[in-house]
Amino acid sequence: MRTTFFGEIKMRHLILTIFVLYVLIAGVFSAVKGYQIYRDTDALIDRAQVAADREDMLEYIEQLKSNMEKWGLTKGYTALIFKSSISDMSQHYKTVNRYIERLEGIKDVPKSDTTYQVALNDLRGAIRELPNPAAGWFWVHYGWWLLVIGIVLLFLVIVVWWDEIY
Repeated sequence: MRTTFFGEIKMRHLILTIFVLYVLIAGVFSAVKGYQIYRDTDALIDRAQVAADREDMLEYIEQLKSNMEKWGLTKGYTALIFKSSISDMSQHYKTVNRYIERLEGIKDVPKSDTTYQVALNDLRGAIRELPNPAAGWFWVHYGWWLLVIGIVLLFLVIVVWWDEIY
């Protein structure tokens, strides 16, 4: 049984402690970052879908556009390996800009007019089809390396504790 320069602390307990701390820190980091990106993107997409009028919908979509720019969701993909047009954020960013243009186009139409309601319902349906990017963005930017580090640390724990387990 080897000891470290920490004195009486055994190497296996040190590695297990590091693994447990990593899991806790990675979990807190994932929850905080995940919530922030969800709040700034997915939640706004969901709110825009159920907006009662053009002004509310435009406010949510403009905030979504601003947050997409803030988080770097104007280019790149929300998929790590299997990239496609559905995971291409530049296309989604263009779509959000088109939604803003369409909402600006109906600003002079009276709210009681059928054209206004049809245009708003059409936009609701289009926004409903817009994918929520938060989980994919998190995975591409943080999730994969958090997983790799966790697997490496878990492997170290198993190797160091192998003689105790078997």
